[in-house]
Amino acid sequence: MKKIMASMALAIIALGSQAQVLKSDLLKDYKAGDVLEKAVYDDKRSPIKENTWCGGFATKPAEGAESPVIGKGLTYEGYSEAGPSINFGFPQGVKGSRVSVYSLVESGKAYSKGTYYIACLVNFSKLGSANLADFLAASASYVGGGNRGQVYVRREGNDKIKFAVGLLKERAEAPMAYDYNTTHLLVLKVDYAKNEVSLFVDPALSGEEPKADAVAVGEEGALKAGLKAISFRNRSGYKGNIGNFRFAKSWAGAIGK
Repeated sequence: MKKIMASMALAIIALGSQAQVLKSDLLKDYKAGDVLEKAVYDDKRSPIKENTWCGGFATKPAEGAESPVIGKGLTYEGYSEAGPSINFGFPQGVKGSRVSVYSLVESGKAYSKGTYYIACLVNFSKLGSANLADFLAASASYVGGGNRGQVYVRREGNDKIKFAVGLLKERAEAPMAYDYNTTHLLVLKVDYAKNEVSLFVDPALSGEEPKADAVAVGEEGALKAGLKAISFRNRSGYKGNIGNFRFAKSWAGAIGK
């Protein structure tokens, strides 16, 4: 009887954490070689395409920068999201960057209170700069832009990389350096009550939410706008993959427990 009760308790906990998952499997039905974007927002007021990857609105699109394509699968031990990823990089000679957005909702009221987490897997084989450059964000616009939490990466010496998190003008870099050609689990936390964003890099997945590797505290009102999209910025000079996204309201939901 005790074993049965324990099993039931674990099942209830598991169901509770899954209820905290808002979006997952963002690359469902994609396969290697597929084009990521299903459409492009050519105006800030274009109608929303919910739960769909689209090209973000840009006043001056980077010439020659087309939609990213789907690449190899990524996995991370203990993290339940698996499957294909998105390739970083542009054809030779193409410069600049391009934003792709997974539009969540038209109204920011849905995701404007409490705490939200965006988890993903990333594997870089090349970085084009020693300066911090954003590649992932929680966006306050479903067409892209108005970011309310950004994840940055930069080259550290010849053989390491470093990550950072930002909220508008505030940035905080994680102290450790990480390896190329290694799949890293990143979790971006947006905390409306504390007016701050946090970044976890390769966190332990066996317990409660650990201490963040970097925290950026915003000025008053920095998190006034609600979240409407998950934003991915592809860049020239960068090679690697990103995928296995999960959007959740709790740590357990974010890591898939």
